[in-house]
Parts: sequence; C-alpha cells; structure tokens
Amino acid sequence: MVTASASRNAARRHYRWSPALLLAMPGLLLLMLPILAVIPMSFTAGQVVEFPPAQWGLAAYRDLFTDVRWGQTIVFSLKVAALAVVMSVVCAALAAIGLSRARLRGEGFITALILAPLAMPVVVLGLGTFQLFLQLHLTGTLLGIALAHAVIGVPYVFLTVRAALSKLDLALVRSAMSLGAGSWSVLRWVYLPAILPALLSGALLAFVVSFDEVVIALFLSGPGAITFPVKLLTEVQFNLSPAIMAISTIVFAVVALSLLLGVMLFGFRRTVFRIAVKE
Repeated sequence: MVTASASRNAARRHYRWSPALLLAMPGLLLLMLPILAVIPMSFTAGQVVEFPPAQWGLAAYRDLFTDVRWGQTIVFSLKVAALAVVMSVVCAALAAIGLSRARLRGEGFITALILAPLAMPVVVLGLGTFQLFLQLHLTGTLLGIALAHAVIGVPYVFLTVRAALSKLDLALVRSAMSLGAGSWSVLRWVYLPAILPALLSGALLAFVVSFDEVVIALFLSGPGAITFPVKLLTEVQFNLSPAIMAISTIVFAVVALSLLLGVMLFGFRRTVFRIAVKE
C-alpha cells in the first residue's frame, strides 16, 4: 500500500522543474527583452522615441489620455470582439453538438470546412471577405468586422466544445429524452452544463483573437470603424511617438496582471498549461 508520504514525494517529483525547462529560461528571457525595452521608452519627457530616454517624464501618458481617438478605437474593438464572441460561440457550439449527435457521411468535410480559417492565409481571407462585404455594403461597419472576426473565432470555440463533448456520456442524453425532455430541455440541462467550461474557454480565445486581429480589420476598416490594432499599426507606420510606447506598456501590464491573477488562482504550472494548450 502506498503511504501518504510516498504520495507527497511522488507529487513533488512530478511538479519539479525539468532541466530542459531551466535551460530554456535564458532564451525565453532574451525573447522578453524587446518587450521590456518598451516600458522605459514610454517614460520619456520628449517627443522622440529613444532608448534610454534622455529625460524622464509622463508626457507620453498625458498625450495618450488626452487623445480621444485611442479611447474610441479601444471601445470599438471591445464592441467588435464582444459581438464576434457571441456569434462564434453560438455557431460553433451548435455545430459541435449537431455533429456529435448526427453520424453524417460528410462529417469530415464539414469539420474541415469549419476549421478552414485556421489553415487559410489571413491575407487571402481578408481579401475575399472584403470583396464579398463590399457587395453587401458591410465594409466600414461594426457588424461587418464582427462577422469577419467571428469566422476566425469559430474554429477555436468548435475545438474546445468538441473536446468537451467527447467526454459526455450519451446515456445521459438518452435518459433525458426517454423521460420526455425535448430538444431544448436536453440542450439546457444536459449539454450546456457539460460544455460550459469549454464554452468559456473558447469564448476567451475568440475574444483575444478578435481583439488582436489586424489584417482583416485593415481590409474592412472605415473612417468610423477603426479597431485598436489598426490604429496602432498606422501610428507606428506614420507617426511613431512615445504615446505608442505608453499604450503598449499599458497592454503589457494588463496581460502581465492577468497572468499573475491566473497564477494566484490556479498555480504556475496549471496556468502555463492552460495557455499552452489553449484551454
């Protein structure tokens, strides 16, 4: 019989840092240095981006918060991402549930069609979407950009929901139906509790993909429909100012705080595992 102390020792050996990971840490830190260099550049007092800054100050942050265009693009990106998440979650969840229940001869083709945006070059997808939405008068609109982002968000939600459905016991579905439950009742009381964590994970992935996407949004953007990544890209190209470093530092701080919160809630190894496997 395995004692409690032996189990604890085995757990410690399981969670011990591997030599390969320790050897990889210098390389990972080297990859982080360009990102960390943005932080001091955001605290320059001048109007020129330089490292290290000749004078220190908060002028970049004052310029950032006084420019209402940055706030407008961030709010617009949040609206686009929220709408894209709703559409991608509904479409992907229904598709995953439908394919799990039905045994179709073309199931593989349908699955490949759903996952096609993952393999298709984003430039090709953006150009095709632009040509189609131009005929439908959806370019330069919130709905048009959200629809395009939902297309690239559907595969992420579909994969997470399908993985959750693979662990669902179909006997529960048959039992609910034999007791008189209709399709909506089965969906509400059987499928939804089983796939809810996967739905939340997929929705988070779809939100991040939508908020970070720049190529398709660049094709579909208009005077009143500019997302935050498009605004950031155009500013880097035509108006490289310390305000760009300030907004980049804020985004980096938000990501770092989110990672720290995940470590506090789930522990370091579980948080890294969730990010690595996109759960």
